[in-house]
Amino acid sequence: MRRSWVVRLEIARDDGGALGDDGVGELTELLASSGVDPVLGLGDEGTVLVQMTVVATSDMAARSEAERTLRDRAQGLWAKLGLPPFTISFVDATQAATPSG
Repeated sequence: MRRSWVVRLEIARDDGGALGDDGVGELTELLASSGVDPVLGLGDEGTVLVQMTVVATSDMAARSEAERTLRDRAQGLWAKLGLPPFTISFVDATQAATPSG
């Protein structure tokens, strides 16, 4: 059965530099256009914490979908901004709470 999963990832520039507020804003917009309800924030040492909601059959499928979505959106942004490569790290995936009715 397909369920909603909240997946948290980190993305970081491989050179250790920060993405910057404008870059975080653009990445948020790109992810929002994918319909994943993104929440982004700055982490330690230049990382960006990314939370998104995806629909999948399991936590592993949710992780894969979230990583693919982030990679696809980030590659275009990184190319546009002329940034060095990036690394995506998995944090966790939890089943989204279902609204009580």
